[in-house]
Amino acid sequence: MIEITAPAVVDDDFLRLVLDHLKIDAGDPEDTYEDPGDAALLPLVEHYVEAAIGQVEACSGRRLFKQSLRLTVDGFGRAIELPASPVIAVTKVEYLDAQGGLQTLPSGDYALIDRLGTPKLIPAHGHSWPATATFPGAVLVDFDAGYGEGMETIPAPLRQAVLMTCADWFRFGGNVATVALHGIPDDAYRACQPFRREWQ
Repeated sequence: MIEITAPAVVDDDFLRLVLDHLKIDAGDPEDTYEDPGDAALLPLVEHYVEAAIGQVEACSGRRLFKQSLRLTVDGFGRAIELPASPVIAVTKVEYLDAQGGLQTLPSGDYALIDRLGTPKLIPAHGHSWPATATFPGAVLVDFDAGYGEGMETIPAPLRQAVLMTCADWFRFGGNVATVALHGIPDDAYRACQPFRREWQ
């Protein structure tokens, strides 16, 4: 099971980029804009941005903005696959020992391997996984995933996929103008596919 422990924060530069793409003025008091109703659209656009990021993440298999996650598994096995990419850092690994006590695994006892977009935790050289209790959710892995905290860290095709999705929803009231089964425009979906991998 994976859960979000600290959600991503969309930076203001990205929101401004979406507003520019939609030709909407955010209502900066220092600016003049023709349509006073534009500022009232901001909450709707923010909603579209949040939802579009979620859809693009689902289609691409990549987390865009940095967020903190917790993976719960029943044991270590040979390796622990982290079902989010890219992984920025593993912040903590905890486990129930054979007596049922909660222990923290020293960071030097494991290594993060991220090849071909498949991040895994393995024992560090010269180490092995400790014995755990036979109990559901015996191992907890806290980690940060995403491209970073600013939009400039996100690959351009994924940024564009979010822009296209927001524009489509804004134009058609949230009804994607496509006959495809995915919930984002066809061009946005195609932009996501080079980043895609199937999580086990």
